[in-house]
Amino acid sequence: MAREHPAGAYLALLLALLMLGLVPPASAQQRQSLNALFFGGEVQGTVRLEEGKKDVAKAVVRLEDPQGRVVGEETVSVNGQFCFSGLAQMQYTLIASAAGHETYVQPLDLTNGGGMRAVNIIVLRPVKNEATTAISGAPRTDASAPKKARKELERGVRASEERNLSEARAHFEKAVNIYPCYARAQVGLALTMMRERDAQHAEAPLKKAIECDPDFVEPYLHLGRLFNSEQRYVESRTVLADGVRRAPSSWVLYYHLGEADEGLKNYALAEQELLRALSFGHGVSAAVHEKLADVYLRQNAYDKAYAEMRAYLQADPDGPYAARIKAVMRQLESSGRVHSSQGELVAGPPPF
Repeated sequence: MAREHPAGAYLALLLALLMLGLVPPASAQQRQSLNALFFGGEVQGTVRLEEGKKDVAKAVVRLEDPQGRVVGEETVSVNGQFCFSGLAQMQYTLIASAAGHETYVQPLDLTNGGGMRAVNIIVLRPVKNEATTAISGAPRTDASAPKKARKELERGVRASEERNLSEARAHFEKAVNIYPCYARAQVGLALTMMRERDAQHAEAPLKKAIECDPDFVEPYLHLGRLFNSEQRYVESRTVLADGVRRAPSSWVLYYHLGEADEGLKNYALAEQELLRALSFGHGVSAAVHEKLADVYLRQNAYDKAYAEMRAYLQADPDGPYAARIKAVMRQLESSGRVHSSQGELVAGPPPF
């Protein structure tokens, strides 16, 4: 087994080699990669409310790992800015929220580009009466929950907002002990478990929330994401398909459903679901184009993949997948699978 050395040892060796002239000076991109290696990756960006800067400082941004565990959470500055540093080079999910506004969800990939990502301005839209995403609808068990359980839920929410997770978990547990079918409290308990890096126990309360309140959509989303992160794609597909039937206007559910079908190698279904997600237009993350391009590449449909990559770069030219997408596009062009002018298909085996 190879012995591990602290980052400082590698840095000292690198500096020594540089002094001896055995290593050429690093370019800007290489220096960025070195910063990520020794000091960790970084994600930074800005949040705005669609109606202006009013109360933007109350917006909260959360970063989750592939298992749904929270690796960072902060309230944005008075200018709406946020920054997470010291991050491992892996895939994350960025979630931005503010009271009375739709939740913004964006996948991030820090495995390329030196682990540094600048997120474009995130605009949070007010929740409309018709609930365009149908994710944040109130569960019907709210009305039947006893007063003591509702009080515990309120205390749990406050503790969660203050990032006191152990206290939040205790209050949510008290709420569900008083009223086991309190769906909102079960979801709060599950999300707190994920934030405490205890995702393995989050499955049970999410399933209980669905059992008690089948029309409450939020637990379907979180359970589907949890299953996808564990590569339990059959279970994820079942859960997310149920969620879509109850909330057909939510692009986020279609996105994760497409992810499950891709994992199952049901590429035709994955294509349909991702195209459905894109059909909602405004507010849909450019990451859907990236996922759809990946599905097309798996089917050797290079022209369609190339078109989706172009669409991603048009929607988010400096986005988290931009560097990797540009590299794949160049590879497709140089191999003759597509022409940059038409994006047309050229027969042949995959270039990968």
